[in-house]
Amino acid sequence: MAVKVPPIAAFRLLLEYDGSRFQGWQRQGAKQSREGVRTVAGSLEHAIHEAGLRLVYLGGAGRTDAGVHALGQVAHLHLEAKGAPRPGELRRILDAALPQDIAVRDVRTCPPRFHARHDAVDRTYLYQISRRRSAFGKPWIWWVKRNLDLDRLGHAWTAFEGDHDLSAFADLDAEEDGRSRILSCDVVEAGALILLRVRATHFFRRQVRRMVGASVACALGEEEPRRVLEDLRNPTEAANLYWGAKAAPSSGLFLETVRYAGDPEPGPPKPTLFIP
Repeated sequence: MAVKVPPIAAFRLLLEYDGSRFQGWQRQGAKQSREGVRTVAGSLEHAIHEAGLRLVYLGGAGRTDAGVHALGQVAHLHLEAKGAPRPGELRRILDAALPQDIAVRDVRTCPPRFHARHDAVDRTYLYQISRRRSAFGKPWIWWVKRNLDLDRLGHAWTAFEGDHDLSAFADLDAEEDGRSRILSCDVVEAGALILLRVRATHFFRRQVRRMVGASVACALGEEEPRRVLEDLRNPTEAANLYWGAKAAPSSGLFLETVRYAGDPEPGPPKPTLFIP
């Protein structure tokens, strides 16, 4: 006997969050109820249930890891149509119920077939390195205490552009193919900040943090940019272990934007955190 599926109301959410106290985006099943285990999706689901709304499905465009932030995470939300609020009302409900480290930037209706992850054209991540100590910015930067050679940093960072096997620079599941198309890698100075931006069709777990760590290692003279190219051309298990140990901390990483068909190209990177 076929299961009757209730009519749904579909919404597209644009979210920002400070990931410092979250164990990533994805809800962790029974672990979610354990003390001290918080996820962004779990917090959203809790807010929806507390409001008396009937949740059918919630999915995100990017699976941000523990400690990673978002400026423009996109999610698709399906509620049972009966009693579902209008977008403006849903935003007010979420604003009132969500913790202070999650903010809803936009709510709109969308086709039920819209999928935040599968329909994305590309994603952009931004990483903030600080060249000085900050009294305010520790949760959102990586303070590199030693002098960085920006030319070497740029050579290593831009080496990732193109179609590559990222197996040496990511944590892959056994069935995952490590190939990805990296569309652009940019380096911008903004006062005491160095902004590393990368745009790609998709990303793997801990990929950006390893890319940043590898580029910083080159900028510090610990490695040569040519090693990055060699490990992209011929990834090995030894290289995966090596760059895994060099991964940058999650504190400086932001999911900046998720683009869909018809969206404009992203502009130049802007500082996420203002350091006087």
